[in-house]
Amino acid sequence: MTTTEALLLGRRRRLALTMVGGFAVLVALSLAVAVVADRADIPTAAALTDRLVPLLVFYAPAPIAAVGGYARCGGPACLAVGAVPAVVFAGLVVVGTVVGVPGVGPGDAPLGGVTMAFAAVGVSGAFVGYCAGVTAALLGDLVGIGGGGDDEE
Repeated sequence: MTTTEALLLGRRRRLALTMVGGFAVLVALSLAVAVVADRADIPTAAALTDRLVPLLVFYAPAPIAAVGGYARCGGPACLAVGAVPAVVFAGLVVVGTVVGVPGVGPGDAPLGGVTMAFAAVGVSGAFVGYCAGVTAALLGDLVGIGGGGDDEE
């Protein structure tokens, strides 16, 4: 597999699936804990999730995609990392509405608009991170260091 093909389409599918799935589980758990902490009125957990949730939703996709780009996970997997917070948020709202969790529902803001805003922020950050990871991988190949081997997973 050529370097360009490995960087664009991905060489390490198992690592890519682990990256996207693990990030999805982490975001889902943090959002669920935030809802439970808010409903149970636990100030310590609420203060922690008030700082953790924005970090995961808005800032984490870029460095995760950069690592994925450097590890040759491929563009689709790295961009999927950016869409994870929006998908998890929409899923949480839908499940919360169906189950009837108070305070979790579409509310006043349209679900589609908020989800698309999350997706736009996450995917744009993931794209920048992916470009940085690919640049680092190409520079590493140029210098002779990094993961430019022919190992297939």
